[in-house]
This record gives sequence, C-alpha cells and structure tokens, in this order.
Amino acid sequence: MNPNYSITKKDGVQVLEVHDLLSEYINKEILLAVQSKIDEGFSTFVVDLKDIEVMNSVGLNFLIVLRARSIDKGGHIAVVNASQKVMQLLEMTKLRPMFQLSRSVEEAVESLANMQ
Repeated sequence: MNPNYSITKKDGVQVLEVHDLLSEYINKEILLAVQSKIDEGFSTFVVDLKDIEVMNSVGLNFLIVLRARSIDKGGHIAVVNASQKVMQLLEMTKLRPMFQLSRSVEEAVESLANMQ
C-alpha cells in the first residue's frame, strides 16, 4: 500500500484517497496510478481529500489534470471532504464550478454511479 494515496473500487466508481498533494513528484506518481485505472477502462473517480488541510497550485493542477483525463474518457469526478482552506482556494481561483463537490464518499459514489 502506498503511503501517499489509495485507490479502491465502490459500485463501479474508483475512490482515490490522497494524503498529500503538495509535491509535484508525488502527484505524478498518483496520476500514473490513475492513468493505469483509466487504461483498464475506469474513468469515474471520487477524490477524497479528508487528509488534505491545505492545497497549493501543484494540488490544483493535479485536480485539473485528473478531471481532464477522466472527461476525455467519458468519465466524471467528484471531490469529497474538502477542507475550508481548499474550498476557499477553489473559490478564489474560480475553479469551484469545475468540480462536483459532495459531503461524503457514499454520496459521491451514488451520484456518479447514476451518471454512468
């Protein structure tokens, strides 16, 4: 198991739990794992940010790239458990409308499963 992230499957949706989005190196590692899932035919993801208190431009770039890759393959992403600081950053950068935000993994999985 990788200490920086985990990917599990729930009702046909990939749940990506990330623990650090401040390092470009780590983000590239996570994106490689996500790309592997996309190559296997999975394009819908829930991104659980429960361990992310703050985010910088590197983390924002990660979310944007993940969203683009998912949409390119007909998928969707939802972001859950975003901290107040992450929400403020999304609002400040005007990126908030790009992401479906949910209160829980279960809520997001149900919503995304209905879109497939």
